[in-house]
Amino acid sequence: MEESVAFDMLSELTASLTEAGGEITSEPMSESQMGNSHADFLIDARFFDAPLKLVVEVKRSAFPRDVREAIWQLKKYIAVMPPCNSRVLPLLMADTISPGARALLREEKIGYFDRSGSLYLSADNLFVLVEKPASKQQARSLNNLFVGSRAKALHAVWTFKDQWFGVHELAERASVSPTTASQVLIELERREWVSSKGAGPSKERILSNPRALLDEWSSYVASIKPKPLRSYYMRMTNIDEAIREIDRICDETGVRYEISGLMAGQIHAPHLSKISQIHCRIDHGGESLLRKLGAKAVKEGWNLGVIDSNPRHDFLFRQRVGHVWVTDPLQTYLDLLQLDSGRSKELADHLRLTKLAVPE
Repeated sequence: MEESVAFDMLSELTASLTEAGGEITSEPMSESQMGNSHADFLIDARFFDAPLKLVVEVKRSAFPRDVREAIWQLKKYIAVMPPCNSRVLPLLMADTISPGARALLREEKIGYFDRSGSLYLSADNLFVLVEKPASKQQARSLNNLFVGSRAKALHAVWTFKDQWFGVHELAERASVSPTTASQVLIELERREWVSSKGAGPSKERILSNPRALLDEWSSYVASIKPKPLRSYYMRMTNIDEAIREIDRICDETGVRYEISGLMAGQIHAPHLSKISQIHCRIDHGGESLLRKLGAKAVKEGWNLGVIDSNPRHDFLFRQRVGHVWVTDPLQTYLDLLQLDSGRSKELADHLRLTKLAVPE
């Protein structure tokens, strides 16, 4: 991190410490060396009349792998510090600190501060925890895996399950460039969601922390606006016959589609007693399909909801189950989280536990 940016953050840290009941009692010392050990800053502070010395390591962004390195550096530095009359507290300061990195730091009782103003300090008779929402810039840094081509690659990683795979295998399965696949895998290693073996072109990875991946993807999906839904009413004897008709017409016309939402969740993991609405994505040619189905646009009383689709990103992982194309369990789960219905959340939890095999 550039020195000017680091000093700007020190100013923000000073304000946050003051807000939490502490104060900085001297000018921060920068680039402090202790034998072979190094700390970016030493800061004298006071909390409730008790003197503290903060040993600060600075990162531009921090994910679990970065944090483990920082923890090692901080502990190494503190171990060779001469005795002093102040309690010594290690602290990681970064523009952005991921949720997984924060959890690891709290587990190790290492303080942290990031650009949002979030602050954590823990020691005998001292506990400070200030959690503030991420800024737009921080959110982009944390969530860039869950959008566009990177999301396709991440989805493909999930489909390998307990299998080892290489960059080119991932690129082929996700229909992305090897460069994009490589960038995603580097990010996953920083988050410690994958394990690796080998090196160079033969290096392989395996998904080792599916729960963390799913937790963060779920949080991202819950934080954004649902994709627009166009609502229609079509005459149907029952929902199964309506889906068969959608499949028949799409097969005849060469239009791709995938059933999602409650119906897809019920197909993958039966749980609800009755479903009266169909959610689906339809590729180019959808307007012709809707005319052939006799579907009429309505605002209320709809039974067919069409989710806006992106031909470059959707349909890649759809699955044929019986007589219908459905979103795969992962996409179904993410779609259910965006539906405004208590039953959708209930079904999402059931799907996560059964088909995704990841408990809450």
